[in-house]
Amino acid sequence: MDKIKIAYDFNGFLKWGYDNPVPLSKTDYIIDSNGNTIMLSEGIEIRIYETDYDVFDRQDDLYADGAVIRNPDSNNDFKWWFQINNLGIKHESDDLTFLLPELSTDEKRNIIYKSMEREIASIRDWNWWEKVGKGQLEYYMRILRKIDSGEL
Repeated sequence: MDKIKIAYDFNGFLKWGYDNPVPLSKTDYIIDSNGNTIMLSEGIEIRIYETDYDVFDRQDDLYADGAVIRNPDSNNDFKWWFQINNLGIKHESDDLTFLLPELSTDEKRNIIYKSMEREIASIRDWNWWEKVGKGQLEYYMRILRKIDSGEL
């Protein structure tokens, strides 16, 4: 059976932290990616995902696998939470079968450079840079290395 997939806003991890459980549902039921109503219970293995796009504007969703747990904080009104597993949050493209054969190396590099320029131009706040911006530029550098090595 395929893993249950639940749409999720990954910005919740910014508030709660990647090592901590995050709120999932206020009720015993949640709708999965196929529109099915799923009854939640302790220990159900699920995948949460958020629609995202790569620097080439192709859909490249974020996802994380883990388990449903009961609310660990009695001061919060969510009944069910999600505990991410030790593999963390990934993009679907972390699977190296997600390649770009139709573009030349120069075209790929130019797209990455333009994305990096936009990212740098958007820096307005040092705290944002420390939490998000630096990681985003590191991601672009990894993509450039993959392009240069022929992986992408």
